[in-house]
Amino acid sequence: MLNHISIAVNEPKRVAGILAELWGGMVIPFPPAPGSYIVLANDGKGSGVEVTPAGTVLVPGEGLPPEDDLNAATAEYEAKFVKSEFVPQYVATHLNISTELGIDEIRAIGKREGWRTFVANRDGGLFQLVELWIEDNFMLEVMTPAQTARYREITSPAFIAKAFAGDIPGFAIPQTGVTQSELSLIG
Repeated sequence: MLNHISIAVNEPKRVAGILAELWGGMVIPFPPAPGSYIVLANDGKGSGVEVTPAGTVLVPGEGLPPEDDLNAATAEYEAKFVKSEFVPQYVATHLNISTELGIDEIRAIGKREGWRTFVANRDGGLFQLVELWIEDNFMLEVMTPAQTARYREITSPAFIAKAFAGDIPGFAIPQTGVTQSELSLIG
């Protein structure tokens, strides 16, 4: 289970508020990273998104705590949020969340914020979601209850086994033919 993720944006408080609106959740300050907030989904699972200022990165601590004492103080060894000079325009990381809102409500939020927003039919219509591009830089995939139900269906072990065995009419595992050396860095 995914518990939480960190994303970096230009306006953390604004973006955190919008995530809370989509989730029906709450926003609280996130002290480990100055100027950051955490959005909690209020889903009974502890799902959250830490929203940090653009250019914030995590770096590992140095050394390791004693292995024989699981209750030892570890603050000096833990990862730290730090500011980086490098701020990519786009990243490979994206987030898919479920909402109780409908497509029109999600579109209205995107329009209100001035962000690229559209209904995407992934893999030729295998499943559907709404792409909501936060600040037009970070892809947030938002799924309505019906879209979430379909996603759960197609990611079930039974469906995956049938798909790879070729037992689902009209569905084939795509072969891209793209090699690692053909991929390029977007920056």
